[in-house]
Amino acid sequence: MKTVDMTALLSPEWGVSDAGFLTTQYGAALTFKTNRVRQVTLTFAKAYRGLSFAVKINDNDWQTIAVSAQVLQLSLAMTPATVEVVLRDREGSSEAFWNDPVILTTMTIDDGDVVPFAVTQPFVTFVGDSITAGEDMAADGNHPEVSYPQLVANALRQPLNRIAYGGTGLTASAPYQIPTAIEALWHVGNNMARPLVATNLVIVNYGTNDANYGANAQQFAFGLRIYLLELIKRFHNAKIMLMMPLNGAFRAVFVAETARFDQLTLIETKAWLPTMTHVHPNCAEHQVIAEQIVKGL
Repeated sequence: MKTVDMTALLSPEWGVSDAGFLTTQYGAALTFKTNRVRQVTLTFAKAYRGLSFAVKINDNDWQTIAVSAQVLQLSLAMTPATVEVVLRDREGSSEAFWNDPVILTTMTIDDGDVVPFAVTQPFVTFVGDSITAGEDMAADGNHPEVSYPQLVANALRQPLNRIAYGGTGLTASAPYQIPTAIEALWHVGNNMARPLVATNLVIVNYGTNDANYGANAQQFAFGLRIYLLELIKRFHNAKIMLMMPLNGAFRAVFVAETARFDQLTLIETKAWLPTMTHVHPNCAEHQVIAEQIVKGL
C-alpha cells in the first residue's frame, strides 16, 4: 500500500490540524486522477454516525458510499480515472457538525499514481445556509454534489469554494448561531483558519432562516449591515453578489443596504421558482437557480 499526500487534492472546505484534515461542511470535496490504481482507501479519525460521500468516477453517475468502521473504500479499474468524492451527509445539526468536525487522516492506494486536478484559479465562492449547502434536495436527503453552487461552478469552469451551514442567518432569530455567519467567513472549525483562495466572484444567500424564525426588518437590516462590512473585508478584490431569499423576504432591506456599497450587486430571485412553497429547493429547482445565476452573469 502507498500513502498519498492529500494536500493538493482537497477543496477549500478542509482545514489542517495535528489530527489530520478536518471539515465541518457538506460539500467538502476530494478530487484527483489515478493511473494503475485499483483501490483507494480513505481513513477517518473515528466513526461518525451517518457519514456518507457522493462519489463520481469518470462520466458515471454519482453514487452514495457510506463510511464503514472509519473507512471509505473505492474500487477502480486500473485504467486512468478521474474521481470526485464529496461529503454528502452525517448525523446531527450544523452546530453539532461544527463542534465535532469530520477528520480525514490518511489516503492509501494499492498501486499506481494519484495526481490532483489541474486547478486554474480563481475560485467562485458561494456563501449561505442550508440551501447553499445542498441540504434536503431529495427524498434521500442532501445532494451538495448537484446543488446550485456546484452547477454554477461547473458552468463557469471554475473551482468551487463553498461556505455554508444549515440553520444560520444574520440575526439572533436564526435557529443556529454556531458558527455565526461572520465566523464562518474566517474559520472552517473552532480556532481553525479557513483556507484563503483567490476568488473573483462571491455569491451570498442569507435571510431565509431569519425570516422564517421571526426576525423583523429592523433586526435584519442591522445584521446585514454588519455582515456586509465583514464580507467586503474578506473578499475585497472580488465581485460580490447578494441573492435575495427565494421567498422574497426583506427585499426593501436588501435594496437599501446594498445601495451603500459600490462593490455589491443585488440578485432578484423571487420569480425564479414562483410555485415553490417548501424551504429547500429540490434537485430540479437547484438546476433552475443555477441557470438563472449563470444567465445573470
